[in-house]
Amino acid sequence: MVLCIICIIMGSRISFLESRIAGREAFEQLGNRDSRLVRISEYDYIPEDTSVAHADEAYASAGVIEDNVSDGSESGTAAKSFGYDSEDGSGVVYASDSEWDGIHRVYLTFDDGPSIYTDDILDVLKDYGVKATFFVVGKENTAAYSRYLRILGEGHTLGMHSYSHDYSELYASPEAFAEDTDRIRTLLEDVTGETPVFYRFPGGSSNSVSDTDIRTLAEYLDSQGIVYFDWNASSGDASGASLSVDDIVANCLDGIESRETSVILLHDASNKWSTVQALPHIIEGIQAMDDTEILPITEDTTVIQHVVLNK
Repeated sequence: MVLCIICIIMGSRISFLESRIAGREAFEQLGNRDSRLVRISEYDYIPEDTSVAHADEAYASAGVIEDNVSDGSESGTAAKSFGYDSEDGSGVVYASDSEWDGIHRVYLTFDDGPSIYTDDILDVLKDYGVKATFFVVGKENTAAYSRYLRILGEGHTLGMHSYSHDYSELYASPEAFAEDTDRIRTLLEDVTGETPVFYRFPGGSSNSVSDTDIRTLAEYLDSQGIVYFDWNASSGDASGASLSVDDIVANCLDGIESRETSVILLHDASNKWSTVQALPHIIEGIQAMDDTEILPITEDTTVIQHVVLNK
């Protein structure tokens, strides 16, 4: 029995190492390259026995952000040190360091990938000449490695969305959060050769399921040189109900022309085919608007946060 257990453990370890080597070989084949616009900027992996219900609850609570951030008077809603308080009526506090130039900037962000649909999403983005941001979870297999690399290789921003996406583990303590963050950061560094500097909290920074004060976790990210991004527009594709393509498109386009900056929440998961179908219509709708452009998140992007640290 002991020998069987040892064999199982050794087999798992060998498989893990082989996947790491394969990912590294994929990087070497692609070639070392300097990132032009990419600063390593979340959903087909949610542990079946833990997170689905929590995810829906968290996204629902984060979606009603007016309940979490209203007039900036609550603790923790002041702007971060590199930005300034501002409100656009959406209930989101966001940071910006310059006057608005009249251009509506739109950021398409995909959480929870990579998944079987990542390549489809990347194909659509390529067809339209659009760059986006992918907040990914940790997956240690060659398919995931190739998708991490493709995201970067095609000029998109690759961000972190935790390694496990397991709410009970991730948010159990500051130490657990730090360990998880280090794991996803190290994985992306090992596979891509780039260091990630953008993060999105599973459930958003305004989630109601964390056992740890999000401000403590945000302070940790700040100490590591990592900026977290929430959203001020949502496709609604994270809800338990299956939305139609038309509903997803309408949710994404609503309010863009009234905001200086729109960070739109979408999901790149193995059960989100309707999101893939909606994407061309979303892009076309945005491109048809005057004075509007679609961009990937970079260090120059206005920071959208539901809970902003007081520095």
